[in-house]
Amino acid sequence: MKKISVIIPCYNAQNYIDRCMNCLRNQTIGFQNLEIILINDGSGDATLGKLMLYEQKYPQQILLVNCEKNQGQGAAKNIGIGYASADYIAFLDVDDVIADSFYEKLYQKMEERNYDWVSGKFVHISPEEEPDFTEPVQKKDQEYHCTPGECLLFQRLGEGMCNGSFGALPVRLFRRDFITEHEILFPEGLMYEDNYWGAKCEIFAKNVFILDEVLYCYYKNTDSVVSSRNKSYHLDRMKIEEMVLDLCREQGLFEKFHEEIEGRFIRMYYCGTWLAVFLKMDTIPEILSVMRQKIYELFPDYKENSYVKRFSALDQMLLTLLDDENGYSIEELGYIKEGYVKDFLRTYT
Repeated sequence: MKKISVIIPCYNAQNYIDRCMNCLRNQTIGFQNLEIILINDGSGDATLGKLMLYEQKYPQQILLVNCEKNQGQGAAKNIGIGYASADYIAFLDVDDVIADSFYEKLYQKMEERNYDWVSGKFVHISPEEEPDFTEPVQKKDQEYHCTPGECLLFQRLGEGMCNGSFGALPVRLFRRDFITEHEILFPEGLMYEDNYWGAKCEIFAKNVFILDEVLYCYYKNTDSVVSSRNKSYHLDRMKIEEMVLDLCREQGLFEKFHEEIEGRFIRMYYCGTWLAVFLKMDTIPEILSVMRQKIYELFPDYKENSYVKRFSALDQMLLTLLDDENGYSIEELGYIKEGYVKDFLRTYT
């Protein structure tokens, strides 16, 4: 039996498949110990042909599932989960690269204590850069054990951990029984499905280990789905966060973790959406009034939230847009966007 099922959605990925397969063949855990599930998600280029050649070459390691129509990342990942047979499940973005020891290190940690999931650390690199997995680490590994009534999602938020450098979906290795037990599936027909999946995993997880070591490199590909410009699906972030809110209510978390839920919602639903709009859309959609109505309906006292008070200066600037009941014209928002983008690039690049 294979040790890890690796689920890889592929959509118009002909330029990345060879690099991705080389990463998998170089894994120190042993290529023969991986069940690689390739989902061709209705590609219109040479992706399917290349995937078929790899399946023919490695029939004991590779299972190819061909979807004639593009169904999106969420549906493709759910299909992969349905085929997975190993004790552990991983997801890999076809256009990224992983360290040779990636799966071995996460697997060894999993075997030590039967965690719900374990995670490494990732870095972002440009297409011109070579992956570098030698970044010095402080060995600040972290272990979490949640008692009944506690919640990892809000424990990590309280510690200021939700900063994106740890625990993104492809950097994790999951226990398959954990996924099936809690019926954790991806939303279909929406983008930013990882945000919902990640929140659900952290709501249900009781035992988690985070390894302080860079094992995964995200390439900043401008043709990737989440980087594509002027796509209306960037607004799916709003729907996804409303779904997370509903999940918190269903699990009886709303009262106990009200402040944490409020702070997370304001950041992800509001600030995160404006970040995507300002950086990835040339035309500003008319969403401010919708967002304002939703926020004041749910969290009218959000300004008193201790997490919101610690938001960055850029996020605080976005929050001032909620103060004016009359809203802003698209032209006015255009000027605000120019200043925001300049400050963002100055701060983070």
